Amino acid sequence: MKLLQTSLYFVVFYLTLYPVAPSVLAQSHPTKRTWQISQQFKPPIDNQPNPATIGAGTRFKPPIDDDPNPPTVGAATRGPSCLKKQVMTPLLPANQSGLTLNKHPTFFWHIPPAPVKNAEFLIITDGEEKVIYKTTLTLPDQPGIVSFTLPKTITGLEANKTYRWYVTLICDPEDSSNNPYVEGLVKRIPAKLALSESLAKDNLLEMATIYAQEGIWYEALASLVKLRCNQPNDSIVKLHWRQLLDSVGLNDIVSEPLVDFCKIKN
Repeated sequence: MKLLQTSLYFVVFYLTLYPVAPSVLAQSHPTKRTWQISQQFKPPIDNQPNPATIGAGTRFKPPIDDDPNPPTVGAATRGPSCLKKQVMTPLLPANQSGLTLNKHPTFFWHIPPAPVKNAEFLIITDGEEKVIYKTTLTLPDQPGIVSFTLPKTITGLEANKTYRWYVTLICDPEDSSNNPYVEGLVKRIPAKLALSESLAKDNLLEMATIYAQEGIWYEALASLVKLRCNQPNDSIVKLHWRQLLDSVGLNDIVSEPLVDFCKIKN
């Protein structure tokens, strides 16, 4: 009994002289709360004042026009039209004008159901009105989005020059005042080195987005048309197609079929 009392006195005396630190106790016996706190994720600190954002989409960004008096365009019907109350629509931004990097770009327009199957395509230099190319087109039987690419047999568009193109539906071969038409502008620009490097890739969707952000309408549209031909059921391609057309007010044409381009390219 005396031995037990002596041992207890020794333990009390030792703890009084050498108390155990709370941190040691915590490390030896972690509580449930400490474990839960240690598992919470702590996001990294971004030291950038304006951290980058991530997005997706192909929305057209109009280029800055340095011309104080840019040319104007329109669509018209000179007299009674065989389209009745329907109209053709060029696939262009609201100002009916676009940039291209290509000497031989592709032009797109929408045609409603029509009783005739011939149209005239004409492209001239803006201002000088010099004819660059003129031809008669046979239209597809199905209404929808129609295209025409300038043939490689001609010199093509010069850099830093603006051209005006027309598509005229031949309702009346004898009286052109009855023929509805649409027109648009195209200006070819040389590609900057940085842009050329960005476009040196095989991903057509990325290229379409770059073209749209740089304001190069004709290539942005043509790239997405090619994707629609190659991947007609791809939901991502459909989304980008809708975003591009919506961004320039062509909402009504989003669901229209490509009636000739895919067949020509294939």
